[in-house]
Amino acid sequence: MAPTRNNASKTTSKKTASKKTTNIRVNKKIAKAPLPPIDLNKLFPPWGSEEAKNQTANKEATDITVAIYHDINAYCELERLAGENVYGCLETFSNLRTFTEGFMEREITGYMSCMQSFEAEHGEFQSVTPNSRFLQFVTALGWKMFAICSHTESFRRGIKEADDRAWGCLLQKIHENFLSIELYSHNRTLKWRDILWIYQNYPIPGLPDMKLEIETYMNWKVDHPHHTVITLDGKLKEPSYNGQLQKHINESIYDPKKWSGQKQDPTLRHKANGTPTNVGRQCVRCGSPVSCACRLETRAGELIELREYSGTGTGVRALTRFRRGDILDIFMGELLPDIVENVYPLTQNDDKNNTTTTTTTTTVNSLCTICPHQFGNWTRFISHSCRPATQFMTRTIGNRVVCTVEVIRDILPFEEITVGYGDRYWTALDYDCLCGHCDGSGSE
Repeated sequence: MAPTRNNASKTTSKKTASKKTTNIRVNKKIAKAPLPPIDLNKLFPPWGSEEAKNQTANKEATDITVAIYHDINAYCELERLAGENVYGCLETFSNLRTFTEGFMEREITGYMSCMQSFEAEHGEFQSVTPNSRFLQFVTALGWKMFAICSHTESFRRGIKEADDRAWGCLLQKIHENFLSIELYSHNRTLKWRDILWIYQNYPIPGLPDMKLEIETYMNWKVDHPHHTVITLDGKLKEPSYNGQLQKHINESIYDPKKWSGQKQDPTLRHKANGTPTNVGRQCVRCGSPVSCACRLETRAGELIELREYSGTGTGVRALTRFRRGDILDIFMGELLPDIVENVYPLTQNDDKNNTTTTTTTTTVNSLCTICPHQFGNWTRFISHSCRPATQFMTRTIGNRVVCTVEVIRDILPFEEITVGYGDRYWTALDYDCLCGHCDGSGSE
């Protein structure tokens, strides 16, 4: 595999040379970025100091923000299952919706009653009320964001339980991720307006016009979350390759027509008649030496977003914590017999090699090429880094051999997810690595 971007220049920088040396790799290297000195007092501030308190508050606010994404996703998924009449889901979803509506009602009526009491006593409006966090949030971030966050248990608890320092950090983090949270709820069709309808015709003094926000719709179609990229300038775009949308798929595509009529998917462990193909080894999940029904159960793709990064283009941003050893997902695309381009596909090896899958064009026991040009999943957008957070691994899962993306160091919330393309990728191509951790050679 190579940089999964709209074009290679987004992740790598083509070296400039005269026509006589176009195919010769330039020997001059980019100066390696020096490592900043480690300030232990900053990492571990003295107990009870302002720095320590700020660090604790920031972590608490980060945890709440991460939980907001998780709760939105869970709420919308539960609503979908309730709509499909899955046993037990309708009652559970009804209870969640009741909690959400009750929270909104308490915040609004509590604010109004405090305001009216103050007016009755002093004859004027006073914006500082016992539930002034509600006023502070709606004034700063609007009714829409408050309604979105009200659907999450993490926010409902945070507004009540967080101390003032953590609350201030939370407001800042929600502000920084405003478009991200808005898009996240939009693509999952969160019906945030439902808890505001009954209040829209009742002006609330001291707060923005609710009706205006209710009647304003996001100028972006509801689509698969991985069909949208947040750009550096805060806009939205579709990921594309050669002018075509890069569509999301849940399984790699095998087309016999592109294999000269060969009907058997080369990554399968058994043929349709049950005959073994001598591909793969024991299933990594259950240990079965023969084909089984195991699948990779992962929801990592629900807690990431596509975001544009300076110098490298479209990348993947984590919306939660991922731990070392987590298998995030399977690298997917069209399964092809030959390399179609030097800067895109990833070679799928047989699991019997038991080696790390790297971005090379030729390898022993190669089964096929996984090409994510037009069809693939979010893993194709992971950028290279010489200090990667993940690696490609060849695994046998269920009835096939696949390439997985696995975490090799803990990934923090809102960190870019990166992977190492492999040394041979950079030696084979006339490109400079722009990860910032090397001298341009693609290796530290």
